[in-house]
Amino acid sequence: MKSDYRFVNHTRQWLVSKYSFGMSVENLEFTTILEVKVEDEIAERAKMFLDTLSKEYIEYNLRSEYDINERTLGYIDKQINEVSSTLGVYEDDLEQFMSSKNILDLSKEQEQYYDEMVRYETQKRQFEMMIESVNSLEDYVLNIGDSKLLPPSFYILEDDVFLKSMLTQLYNMQMDMNSKTFDATFENPAITRSDSIMQLNRSNLLIYLTNTRNAIKDKIKDVGTQISDYERMVKGVPANQRGMLNIKRKLNVNEKLYEFLLEKRANTVIARAGIIPQTKVIERARSMGVVRPDKMKILYTFLVGGVLLSMILVFVRVLFYDRVENADQLRSATHLPVFGEIIASDKAEDNYVVVDSDPKSAITESFRTVRTNLEYLPATEAGKVVMVTSYRPNEGKTFCSVNLGAILAKAGKKVLLLELDLHKPKVAVGLGMHTTTGLSSILVGKTGYAECVQPTQIENFSVILSGPTPPNASELVLSKHLAGLFEWGRQQYDYVLVDTPPVGLITDALLMMKHVDATLFVINTRFANKDHIKSAMETAQASTSANFGFILNGVRMKKSKYYYNTNYGYGYRYAYGYGSGYGYGYGYGSRRKKKEGDAGKQDGSNQNS
Repeated sequence: MKSDYRFVNHTRQWLVSKYSFGMSVENLEFTTILEVKVEDEIAERAKMFLDTLSKEYIEYNLRSEYDINERTLGYIDKQINEVSSTLGVYEDDLEQFMSSKNILDLSKEQEQYYDEMVRYETQKRQFEMMIESVNSLEDYVLNIGDSKLLPPSFYILEDDVFLKSMLTQLYNMQMDMNSKTFDATFENPAITRSDSIMQLNRSNLLIYLTNTRNAIKDKIKDVGTQISDYERMVKGVPANQRGMLNIKRKLNVNEKLYEFLLEKRANTVIARAGIIPQTKVIERARSMGVVRPDKMKILYTFLVGGVLLSMILVFVRVLFYDRVENADQLRSATHLPVFGEIIASDKAEDNYVVVDSDPKSAITESFRTVRTNLEYLPATEAGKVVMVTSYRPNEGKTFCSVNLGAILAKAGKKVLLLELDLHKPKVAVGLGMHTTTGLSSILVGKTGYAECVQPTQIENFSVILSGPTPPNASELVLSKHLAGLFEWGRQQYDYVLVDTPPVGLITDALLMMKHVDATLFVINTRFANKDHIKSAMETAQASTSANFGFILNGVRMKKSKYYYNTNYGYGYRYAYGYGSGYGYGYGYGSRRKKKEGDAGKQDGSNQNS
């Protein structure tokens, strides 16, 4: 059986970061025991790492102790060599002096003076050596740099516990700094803080060394005073004897210093044999089993994350996605009836009366649905007057008026469409018709009703166009002839459809609602959000129409519950736009496209007003 292997060469820094991240150290309460744990994909490798780490740590501590001992021995040997050289010089001088002066012995009193001077000279020499140690220790503290070793123990003054504690603390902080630099740079806040504390401790230690040096110098002055006193006493001794005493005194001082250094060296060698690790392993590394992945933790994390994500999605959808995209959503947003939804279709771009040009399309079927729902309006003795309006321009009310009239006519109903949007008439443009007389002429009383009726290309479907655009269109709606026109339409036709201006800009439709049997409020999916529906509801409340309902225009096929995945065609594009102000610059479909490019083209929505 063949096996494939893949070797990955990791850098030292990557491995250090990996084990530093996966390792934890805990100090067990009320003990000096450290519990070290490390996580790894391979249990044996983790155990090997911990065993090796413990071994290296112990050996590192031993090496530090040995290095300190070696440096102490080196320092003592250096001092011994210097004292030995000095002894040799003084011995030769004494021997030569005694031979030249024929001196054999000293008196008892002279010997006493001599011994006291030697004792004080020895103390003075020891104090001078202490100052030298303090100077060496100060130089070590000032130039510690990245050193990882403590200074020689000979630098530390005997019985000075505070100095020893300060040096140990400084050493530990330097070691901690060195370990932290494996994982972070010197700009890291933790390293910067440690460095600041270490510098503060170093400054305190330097101040302490300065004070210690001054104190030792004071002691040297005291010893020097004693030596001066005995020197005055020795002056009474003959000159030859006095010269010999001076040489012998220096010789004895260096002999005692030599003996002191030999004793210190012997103690240091003996201490080397007694160096043992200060740290030991009380339990070998062992596997604690699988700690990751924590399946329950992952499960709870994903459950909580899923709930939070769902709440965020709901919040975002409620806050930003408040568009109404089909009739079901519109019904849930309002208590008023919805007569139907008009499917978007590209075929409306080529032919305004799409129910005539493509009778099998989804958009035509959606108009049939609206026609069927109109049949459920309360019965009247004569025909029904139905007003079609919208809240704002570009929602497709004129388009719906024309095609609804056409689909009613195809069902055998006599239909009359009144183009009562006198501010910006669009029916004539959509049907390709024109006239010099129309509703404006009727409302001023210049023309009779029947004289302005024009047949369309569809049987049983007639229109009365707006006629010449009047300067006072809103005042004409208040004409007494308007009620007579509606009554005449009821007597002559089954349905009278009224195309009006948008109620959000002009109040003409609100004034006409008292004359109609039903009001169809067209809402386009491009504008159908909560605020828009709220405005439509406010219009419905202000309406005097007994039957008020909505038509949702521009519904995409895939958003519709009733027409998606059917054999009907889908989608149309029709553009209608008001200019910078209501009553200026309008157009639709391919005519506008030819004149103004693609400015009037809006994908997937019926945008006629």
